[in-house]
Amino acid sequence: MRIERISMAAELPVLLSEVRDFLKISHRDEDAMIAAHVRAAAEACERFTGRKLISQQWQLTLNDWGYGVIEVPLSPILSVDKIEYWAAGVFQEIAVVNYLLDRTSYQARILPAPTYNWPDPEREVEGIKITVSAGFGAGHNDIPHDIRLGLLHWVAGAYDAGEIAENQTVIMAEKLWQPYRRVAL
Repeated sequence: MRIERISMAAELPVLLSEVRDFLKISHRDEDAMIAAHVRAAAEACERFTGRKLISQQWQLTLNDWGYGVIEVPLSPILSVDKIEYWAAGVFQEIAVVNYLLDRTSYQARILPAPTYNWPDPEREVEGIKITVSAGFGAGHNDIPHDIRLGLLHWVAGAYDAGEIAENQTVIMAEKLWQPYRRVAL
């Protein structure tokens, strides 16, 4: 399975005004640098937790349906936007009524509807494309408060020290993110 991001988050996971307040900065002169720190903090949080923060669209490319249940290695899944398979020289879209999204399992899964069988793609390699949206939601207010607070601590560490390794504010951020961390089972 190949996984590729096809659209980035539309906004930052915390507002620049929140970061300026947290850092006790009253001017906007450093907003570009602060925004870069927020993006880095979001990436660090996503790596640490294994979860996407703001809604992003991803495409999964598969060779076959495996055993019929597709485990989606992204979390949290907001929606399955499209499932396509290769037939008659083009990708054909599968109707939404023909599959189910199981978000209650630890790892989200896509299953065929009870009366539906996945069609065989007419090419052996990369014959199936699944487009999903992942994240807590479309805006910063959809992200749990303690994750957002962890992002503010991480940014403070980067802004004040300029160095992240062994920084106490980063340790605090990771403690706030810990309850959301996905582990391999």
